Parts: sequence; C-alpha cells; structure tokens
Amino acid sequence: MFEDKDFNIIKYNLSRNFNNFITKLLQELYIILLNIDIKHDIEVQLNEFMNNFLFEYELDTKVIFDIMTSNSQNISYYSSLIGFFYQYGIGCEIDKIKASEIFFDTVKNSLNQLSFEKINDEITFYDDDNVKKLNIIISFYLYSLSLYKDIIIHRKNNYKLHIKHAEKGNNISQYYIGNCYRYGINIKYDYNKAIEWYSKSSEGRNIIATYSLGYCYDHRDKMKALELYLKSAEGGYKHALHMVGNYYYHGYGILEDKNKAFEWYLKAAKKGHAFSQYLVANYYNDGIYIPKNEEKGFYWIRKAAINGYINAQYNLAKYYLVNSINKNERKAFIWYLILANKNSLRAIYIIAKCYRDGIGGIDKNLEKAIKWFNQFLSFYKNSPITLNDFLNGSNINTFKLSNLKDLKF
Repeated sequence: MFEDKDFNIIKYNLSRNFNNFITKLLQELYIILLNIDIKHDIEVQLNEFMNNFLFEYELDTKVIFDIMTSNSQNISYYSSLIGFFYQYGIGCEIDKIKASEIFFDTVKNSLNQLSFEKINDEITFYDDDNVKKLNIIISFYLYSLSLYKDIIIHRKNNYKLHIKHAEKGNNISQYYIGNCYRYGINIKYDYNKAIEWYSKSSEGRNIIATYSLGYCYDHRDKMKALELYLKSAEGGYKHALHMVGNYYYHGYGILEDKNKAFEWYLKAAKKGHAFSQYLVANYYNDGIYIPKNEEKGFYWIRKAAINGYINAQYNLAKYYLVNSINKNERKAFIWYLILANKNSLRAIYIIAKCYRDGIGGIDKNLEKAIKWFNQFLSFYKNSPITLNDFLNGSNINTFKLSNLKDLKF
C-alpha cells in the first residue's frame, strides 16, 4: 500500500496525462464492445482486458478511480468507466447496484444527445464532444449487458423460441436455428439443415450467418468459402476479415499473396481481433513482406497482449526482458505471472526460474522457486528436468515444453 504522500505524488503525476490515458482506454473498450461476441465468459473477458490495460500502462486503480470521481465534470465524461470499476471492484469495493444506477443515469440523461441509430456508428476520438459520445455509448452497452446478458445467452440456444420467428423470415432467429442444427443444441445434429438456415439468414444480410456459412464450406469448397468470407468481411465482421487474410496468406482458393494477407489482418486487428493483432505485430517485427517497423510492432503486440492473446503476452514479456531500450524486468515478470496463473506451462517454469535466479525485479526466493517448480512437475508423467538439477542451475528450452507424450493429461 502507498503512504498518503506517495499516493498524492502518483495522483499528481497521473492527473497531468489523465485525459490521454482514459481516452485511450475508452477507445479500446468501445472497439471491444462494438465487436464482441456475447458468451458466458464475456464478463471475464472484459475484466481481464481492463486489468491488463491498467497494468500495462502502469495505472494505479485506486488513483484512477479517485481522479474519475473527484469532480462532477470528470463524472460526466467517465461515468461508464466509474460504473465498470464498481461492477468489478477495480480500485473500489464491488457494488453492482451502484454500477447499474450509474449506467442507467448516463443513458437516461443522454437520450436527447445521441439517437439510437448512432449507437453502432464508428466515431472518431479526438475532441471532448466525441469522448462524451464514447462514454454514452459504452454506458449503453454495459447497461444492456448487465440487464440482458443472461437472457440473450439463454435465448440463443432456444430452438422452440427461434423456430417460430425463423420460419417467418427473422434473420437473427434463422442464424440461431442454424447454430442449433450445427452443434446439435436442443435438436438432432444436422449439418445440411445448418447450411440451409445459415443460407436463409445470410440472404437476409446477416453477416455473422454469412461467415458461419463460409465456415461450413471451408473444408468442402474453398472458392465458395472465400466468396462468403469476403461478403461477411465487407460488412466488417472481424472473424471474416481475419479468415480472408488467412486465405490470401496460404493461397486457399486464391493466389497466395502475403502482402494482401497483411492488409486483411490489419483490418481485423483494427476491429479488435486479438490473433490478427498478433500477426500484424509479427509482420512489422519481421520486416519480410512489409517494411520493418519495430515501433508499430510493439504497438500491435501490446494491443494483442492486453486483449488476452497468450502468444502475444509471451512476446511482450520477452520484449521487456531483453529489449535494450525499453527493458523492464518487473513488467516481464508480471506478464509471465499472469500467464502462469492461467496454468500456462512455459510461464510456470519461467516464474520458478525467476525466483531461483532473482530475475524480473524480484529477490531470489528458493521457497517460491520450489513451489512453482513443483507446480510445473505436476503436469508431467516424465519430467524433462528434476528438482535437484533445477536448483543446481540446470535449465530447459521452454519452447520444447509442448511434448504431449510426457504430460499427464
């Protein structure tokens, strides 16, 4: 915990760049919400994103919360984030009722400022008026999620509910009926019927159904699949944009073109597709098909890591560990710790090694090294290294830890 004087110094230093940090956070959250798939783990995904962002930008949650709630002007600009912080207990105690009240008040007081048709429009971020619009739109999404998430998830798989609407031509219900047949949810699995219902929904201009239809053709007819992916991508669906990139990269149903692939990956990356962000970073860092640009490489690998893509988190940790200009061992350690807490095998071993050798801005601690190493051993039937060898300084190549025949599971 910070002493009061330390807390005030941090608060003062942060407040000078506060608007830049928070505007960037609003931008990222807006892109995620605009392109998110509503699933059971959506709250985990949003919470992970927020914690990753605040950690990566070295923003103290208590300080951020304190500044956002310090005056009425800040509250009018950042009420969506204040509600989010209350909802997940970030920098404050969890208070979901208060979060819901804040979202509701923001939406109610802003209905005359923003028409419903504008909610899904992409907006620019560079002036105060648009920051306010971002705040309103994010509040609208978060309030809707808090009220309807469970209902939406339950209704998605309700065959009896959707079949009535689907037969009347509702393209959303037609898409969900396609899912029910495709995955055998509350109805007998029937791949051909899934294609039939996806086709009907796609004809009604449902870009997600068009993408799903493309996926159904992926192993049958690459040309047909590409045609459908392109149609969905034209509507801006991030997964379709990524798949078109894959088709150009590998030459599926089209002439292989790594540069064209990059263009499509970049479009998907800008929509918040984490894997595409990772691939775009690799393009810039490798400099094989486009001019090498390490600054842009860092920009995109950072985005992908914040959005939860595991390989990007590994790469970002390694970057902080070895980069001569932006070396930050403490950040590297925490990214590895985040990965280790997800039971990522490589990261568990690396954390044990950090404690053994005092790497990552931490002191040597053999007790913790042994604890993490034993956790690493628990995954193996035949461990690639013994505890004694490890404590005596022996190491293994962490990139060879995916040898499944040696694992218990």
